[in-house]
Amino acid sequence: MFLEKNKQINLSAIRDADGVFLKHIKDSIELGNVIKLKKWYKVCDIWTGGWFPLLPLAMTNKDTQFVWIDARRKKVDAVNDMIKDLWLKNVVCKRSRIEDVDEKFDILTARAVWYVDKIIKWSYNLLEKTWLWILYKQYSENEYEDMKEICKKYNISIEKEHRYKLYKDDIERIIYILKKV
Repeated sequence: MFLEKNKQINLSAIRDADGVFLKHIKDSIELGNVIKLKKWYKVCDIWTGGWFPLLPLAMTNKDTQFVWIDARRKKVDAVNDMIKDLWLKNVVCKRSRIEDVDEKFDILTARAVWYVDKIIKWSYNLLEKTWLWILYKQYSENEYEDMKEICKKYNISIEKEHRYKLYKDDIERIIYILKKV
C-alpha cells in the first residue's frame, strides 16, 4: 500500500518492499523495545511525512490513540487514505501547522525530522505538563550536546537513550525519550 502511494506522491526515497520494511516499518516499531505505549495515551506524531512511525505504531498499539499533524494537504490526504484502507480506528490526521494546534498530548513522536532545538521550541506547548517527546534520530554528538543545553533551558530531562542499528552496516540510530518536568 505504501509503495503504491509513494509512486503517486513521493512520500519516501525508499522504493522497494525490503527497504520500506527494514528502514521504515522496523525502525518505527523499534520503539516497542524502549517503552510500552499505554492504552490511555494520546500520541501525536509531528512532521514525519509518509506514515512512519505513525501507522506502524497505531497498528501495533490498537488501544492507544494517535494523531498525526502535517501542513501539507497531499501527505495528509495520502495518510487518511491509508488509515481508511487499513481500517484503523485509533488514528486521526489533522492538516495544520504545528504552532497553530491548541490540543494537548501525552506523547509527541518525531522521526528523522528537524534539529532538536526546533522540535522542542515548536512543539513544547503541545505536551501535557509532565509527558514525553520520543525522538527518532541518527546519532550525532553535536546534536546531543545541543539537546542537553536545550533541555536545561526548557526544564526537560533526558529519560532514556536507546541506540540501535537496523542491520550490520547501518548508521547509528537513537531514540531519545525526553520528559517535560
